[in-house]
Amino acid sequence: MPTASILPQYRGLPPHTNAQGYTVPDITFRDPSNRKIRVVTIGAGYSGILLAYKLQKETQNVEHVIYEKNGEIGGAWLENRYPNCACDVPAHSYVYDFALNPHWPELFSKADHIWKYLDRVCRAFGLRKYMKFNHKITEAIWNEEKGKWALTIEKTYADDSVEVLHDECDVLLQAAGVLNNPITPHIDGMESFKGKIIHTASWPDDFGPEQWKGRRVAVIGAGSSSVQCTPGMQPYVDHLDIFIRSKTWLSLPSESIIPVLKFSAEQQKLYETDMNALVNQARQFEVIVNSRWSSMFKSRKEQEFIFSKSKENMEYALGEQRLIDNLVPDFGVGCRRTSPGYSFMEALKQPNVSVHFTPVVRITPDGPVGADGTTTKVDTLITATGFDTSFRPHFRLIGQNGISLADKFTPNPDGYLGVSCPGFPNYLTFFGPAWPIFDGSITQSLSAVADLAVQLIRKIQEEDIRSISPRQDVTDAFNDHTQTMLRGTVWEDTCSGWYHNKQGRVTAIWPGSALHFQQVIRQPRWEDYNIKYMNPHNMWAFMGLGFTKSDKDPKADKAPYLKVEKLDPGFYDYEKVPDYEGPAPTKEQAKRLTAEKRGANGATNGHVNGNDAATAADAAGFAENEVGHIEGPDAELNFRIEIPVEH
Repeated sequence: MPTASILPQYRGLPPHTNAQGYTVPDITFRDPSNRKIRVVTIGAGYSGILLAYKLQKETQNVEHVIYEKNGEIGGAWLENRYPNCACDVPAHSYVYDFALNPHWPELFSKADHIWKYLDRVCRAFGLRKYMKFNHKITEAIWNEEKGKWALTIEKTYADDSVEVLHDECDVLLQAAGVLNNPITPHIDGMESFKGKIIHTASWPDDFGPEQWKGRRVAVIGAGSSSVQCTPGMQPYVDHLDIFIRSKTWLSLPSESIIPVLKFSAEQQKLYETDMNALVNQARQFEVIVNSRWSSMFKSRKEQEFIFSKSKENMEYALGEQRLIDNLVPDFGVGCRRTSPGYSFMEALKQPNVSVHFTPVVRITPDGPVGADGTTTKVDTLITATGFDTSFRPHFRLIGQNGISLADKFTPNPDGYLGVSCPGFPNYLTFFGPAWPIFDGSITQSLSAVADLAVQLIRKIQEEDIRSISPRQDVTDAFNDHTQTMLRGTVWEDTCSGWYHNKQGRVTAIWPGSALHFQQVIRQPRWEDYNIKYMNPHNMWAFMGLGFTKSDKDPKADKAPYLKVEKLDPGFYDYEKVPDYEGPAPTKEQAKRLTAEKRGANGATNGHVNGNDAATAADAAGFAENEVGHIEGPDAELNFRIEIPVEH
C-alpha cells in the first residue's frame, strides 16, 4: 500500500517520534488513570475534614493522606476547651454546605458541640481512613528535580516515644489554620511564679469548676478567649484579676437574634425532618454574616451607624464610667475582631473581679505586676494571649531555590489571593494572608479553597505538570491592590489585633467581601502561574495520540453535546419567526443589499434579516407588497425576503 513520502528528519524513527527524542506517549487525554497523584494535607480540623470529603467525592486515582499532630480530629475545637469556649459566629453558618446541622442547641455553640458535629461528618462519610493521628510534620522541602515535596514527620506513640518518618507527595495542602500555634508570653519572672500557669489553648482536662473554687485567678488579655473564659470562671473563683491593655469592641445580641439564642428540642427535631426549614434557618444567618462589607468603609453611613450603635450598647452594658473610658474604642468597628461580649461585660462589674487597664510587665512568685505599679497575689495565672498570626508556618517549609516560607513572609506575608505564594509549587494554604476572615461564612470560603484545590490537583494530574506556582509580579500587583483598596476602610485606623502585623500593615484582610473572595478564586487564573511539565521535550505530551476516554469506550456517548435541555425555545417559535421563503441570496445579491443598507442607515453589520432588509429596501426604492414580501425591480435583486407585516 503506497504511503506519503517521509520528511528526511523523520526517516528511520519509530512512529510518533521526532529527531529531538520526543515520543508522543500512548495515553488517553484527561484520563486520571494516566498518573496517580499523592496529596498530603496538614491537619484534620475543619479544613482537613473538608478536603477529605471533597477529594473522596471529586477526584480519581488520588492517594490522600492527612497528617494530624493530635490524637483525634477537630483541630482548634479539640485543643481549645477552656471555660465557655464557643464559636463566635452563628452555628448555623459554621457548617459545611453539604451537611447542615439540625442539632445545634444554641446560637453560639460550644466547642464540645462543634467537635461532635465534625465527628458525625467523619463517620457519615468514612473520612478517618485518610487520617494518620499523632503524626506531626516538622519539615517539608521542595525537590525541583522530582517535582515533589519531601516530608519529615514525627510519629508519637502512647508511651510518648517518637519515631521519625519520611514521605513525599505531589501536592501539599496546609490546612492547619492560623489559630493553631499558641503564643506563650515571655514576661520577666514568669518562671518564678509559684502557682499554676495555663494557656487557654492548653486547658487541662482536670481543671474545672470544682478545682476553681476558692482560687485567686489572674487573666492576661481581653481577646476572644478571655472574653469567653472570664465569665465562665468568675462565678466560681474567690477573686479574679484581669489585665487589659487595649480597647476592644464587644457586641450585644441584636433584637432579631435574641429569640434564637437557644434552639429547643422541638426546633431541632423540625430541622432534622424538614430540610426546607433547616436550609431556611441557615440562610437567615448567612444573609446576616454576608451583609457587613459595606459597613467597613469609614465614609459610608453604615459605619457611622454601627459605630454609634456599638458605642451606645457597650456604654449601656458596662455602666461604670471607668470601664467605659478604658474599654470602649475610638477606632472603627471591625478594625480588630469584634466578640460577642455581654456576659464578659457583666462579669467585669462583679464584686470579686478587679479590672486593671495596664499591660503586665513582670511576674513575681505571687503574681503579675502591671506597668502602672499594680501588684496582685494569685495562685492561678491564665494567659489568654492568643496565637501566632504571622502566617509563618510552625514547621520548616522550604520552597524553590532553598527559600523558606518563614523568611519569605518576613516582615510582610504577601501571598497570592490568600491561598499560595511564589516559589512554593504545588502548595495551597487554607487560611493565608489577605483572607476573608472578617466577612461572611468562614466555612463557605474554606469550601471555595477546597474547590480550588480539587481543580489544581486535576490540572496537575491531567496535564502532567511537574510544578505550578503563582508568578511574583502578579502576586506583587495583587498585594499592591489590596493595600491601596484598604485605604479608607476601618483597618486604616490604629488598633491592636491580629488583622495587622507589628509594623501596622494590614495582613489578614481580603480586599472585598467573602462572596467576592469566593467568586474571584472560583475560576483559577492559570495565566497567573509559572508552570513546568513532566515531559522534558514537549509540554503537549498530555494530549497523547489524540484519543479521549469516549473514543476508546464503545459504550460511551459519542455525541455528549446533543441534549434536549440545550435546545433554545426561541428557535422553535415558528409563528414569531417563520421559515425563510424562496431561494437564499447569492453572495453578489447579499453584497448589493448590504451596500444599499449602509447607504441608508450607516449600519456596519452584514446580517440579512427582516428588519434590516426592510430598511435597505426602503432606501433603494423597494416597495412592500400586500403579502409582506420585499420585491426588487433590479434583475440582480429578484429574490424575496419574508418579513412580518403588521395590519
